[in-house]
Amino acid sequence: MAANSQAPVVKKKSTTVRAPWYVRTGFAAAEHIAPGPAAKLLCELWFRLPGGPDKRLRGDAPAGSTVFELECLGTNVWGYDWGEGPLVYLVHGWGGSTGDFKFISANLVAAGYRVVAFDSPSHGNSGPGPWGDRHSNGLHLIEAMSKVAEKFGTPYGVVAHSMGCISSLHGLTMNGVDLDELRLAMLAPFIGGVEGFADTIGAIVPVGPRMLKRLVPLGEAKAGIKLEDFSLNGLDVNAEALIVHDRGDRPNPFRHGEGLAAAWPGSDLMATTGLGHRKVLANSAVNSRITQFFNQGR
Repeated sequence: MAANSQAPVVKKKSTTVRAPWYVRTGFAAAEHIAPGPAAKLLCELWFRLPGGPDKRLRGDAPAGSTVFELECLGTNVWGYDWGEGPLVYLVHGWGGSTGDFKFISANLVAAGYRVVAFDSPSHGNSGPGPWGDRHSNGLHLIEAMSKVAEKFGTPYGVVAHSMGCISSLHGLTMNGVDLDELRLAMLAPFIGGVEGFADTIGAIVPVGPRMLKRLVPLGEAKAGIKLEDFSLNGLDVNAEALIVHDRGDRPNPFRHGEGLAAAWPGSDLMATTGLGHRKVLANSAVNSRITQFFNQGR
C-alpha cells in the first residue's frame, strides 16, 4: 500500500544539519587533494551528537505514566511506562528522544495500548554514555534497547524512527525475541551498512569514493563493529511491518524504505510527501495509520 499524506505538520528540530556551502565546497575539494585527513574529520563528525547536554531534544513523562531508570553502560537510561494493554516500545533515533513520540504515544495509549519509551545513553533525559555527553554510537543504542527489553519483556509491537529501527530490532534479537511475532512500525528507517552510512553523512557534506574508502574502516574501528553487521538489510524479517518514508527524506533516502518493503514480505509501505525526515513523527495521517496498523493485529 502506498499513500501520500498532506495533513498539517508540526515543525520539528532537525538532527541532520547540512553544512554551509563553504564547508561542502571544502570537502568536495578534499576528495581530490586530501581524502585521508577529510575522512578523519568526518569520522569525528559521524559519532558527534547534534547538540550538547543543554541543547538535546528532550521529552516529558506524560501525566499518569510511571518514570523508570535503568543502569546501562555505566549510566542511567531514563524512560516512562504508560497505559494498559498490549506492550509497544517507542524507540528514537540518532540525536532523538522520547519527546519524538509525544503524539504517537498519546494516540496509542488512547487506543488501548501500553507504551514504553526510553532515552538511550547521551540522549534525552538519560545520563552520558561511555563516550560522554557529545558522542555515541549505534551499539550504545542497541544496548539500551536490550536493557529495556530485559525489564519489560517481549512486546506486541515496536514503533521506531531512523537509527532506532536498527537499534530496536538488533536489541530485541539480542534478548532472544522472535521478530516475526511482532508488529513493526518503522519510520524513516536508517538501513545502516555502507550505503546508509554514506547517504546520511553525505546529506551533511559531499563524500566521494576516495574519502569513503578511508572513512569506512575508521568508523568501524572506532565503533568496534563492521558496518555490514550494523544494518537492517542483514536481518531476515517476516513480521507484519509498516514502513513510513517520505519521498523527500534527505538523510535517509526514500529508496531505502522502498528496498525494505520489497525485501520484507509482510511489509506495507506508506509513502508521504513534504514531511522530510522528522515531520513524519508529528503528522496526523501517519499517527492514525500507525494505530490502525496495530489494531489490525488484535
